[in-house]
Amino acid sequence: MRGTGAARRSRGEEGGPAGRGSDEESGPVSVVLPAELRVRLQAEAKKRGLKLSPAIRALLSERVQELDDAEQLSRAEEWQRAQVWAVWERMKAGDHDEASRQELDSIFDKALPDAPRRRAR
Repeated sequence: MRGTGAARRSRGEEGGPAGRGSDEESGPVSVVLPAELRVRLQAEAKKRGLKLSPAIRALLSERVQELDDAEQLSRAEEWQRAQVWAVWERMKAGDHDEASRQELDSIFDKALPDAPRRRAR
């Protein structure tokens, strides 16, 4: 049926080339780059042996991964701080559970035989 392509495109249902999905999923993005940034990106592309567009995609992907990693690390650090504060509060309240040296040695003696061994280099 004629005319349905435009309607489907306006709803984001019709994709680009085969296998690429709708524009929201993949496809070109036009971004104006300041001259100085473009020069820096071209230098990085040359250093990596890439053309400009693949270099920009690689740099963007790396940066987004760094942001994700930083967020995950931040959540882990917050959790660790909460654990430390909880222990501190228990200690202030007089809860001083301590393990003896023998208990610690016993725990390690049981765990070490099952631990993976590192190969000598």
